[in-house]
Amino acid sequence: MKYYDIHTHQISQEQNENAVFSLDLRAPFKLHPDRLYAAGIHPWYADDKQWEVLKKWISHPRIVLVGEAGLDRLALTPPNIQEELFIRQIGLSEEAGKPLIIHCVKAWDELLRIRRITHPVMPWIIHGFRGKKQLAEQLLGRGFYLSFGARYHPEALQAAWTAGRLLLETDDSPIHIGCLYREVAEELQITEALLSQTVGSIFIPLITSPVP
Repeated sequence: MKYYDIHTHQISQEQNENAVFSLDLRAPFKLHPDRLYAAGIHPWYADDKQWEVLKKWISHPRIVLVGEAGLDRLALTPPNIQEELFIRQIGLSEEAGKPLIIHCVKAWDELLRIRRITHPVMPWIIHGFRGKKQLAEQLLGRGFYLSFGARYHPEALQAAWTAGRLLLETDDSPIHIGCLYREVAEELQITEALLSQTVGSIFIPLITSPVP
C-alpha cells in the first residue's frame, strides 16, 4: 500500500516518490533524483539570503511545492516582514506554477485577507492543521487543502475528508506514515486502502500538474 506524505522533515528511503521533503535553505543541500521536495522560507527564519537561494532553485523539477511559507504570530520575526516575504513567495508560487504549502499560527484572518488581495491560481495547502471544525470549514470553503499530522480535531478531519481536500503528513513527528494512515482510517471509519487511494488522488495532481 502507498502512503502519501505531503510534508516531512525526515528522509525515508521507502517513501521517495510518495513524500515531499521540506528543504532547509539555510544549510547546504543536495537534491536526490528519486525524491520530491518543497522549498520556501519559514516565517521563523526570514532573510533575503534564503530568498536568493529559493529563486535559484524553485524551477528545479524535483521541487514540487513552494514553502513552507506563511505567518506565525508567535515567531520573533516582525509581522510586517513575515507578510512581505509571504506575499513574495505567493508570487513565486504563481510564477513557477507550483502549489504553496503554508505554515500559519494565530494569523488566520491575515491569511484570508492576503488570499483575497492576491487572487492566487495555484492551490494553497495548510500544513499541520490542528484547528477546529469551524475554521476547517471556513478554509475549505475558500479553496484551501488541509494536511493533518499526528494531532488533529476529528471533526475538522471529517470536514476535509467530506470536501475531498484531505492530505496527511508526518512533519517532524516520530510517527510512521503508515501508523498515521491506520489511525486516520479508523477515525473516519473507512478502510486504510480507501484512505490511501483517496489521498493519492489528491496528492498526485498537486505535485504533477496542479490545478486551482
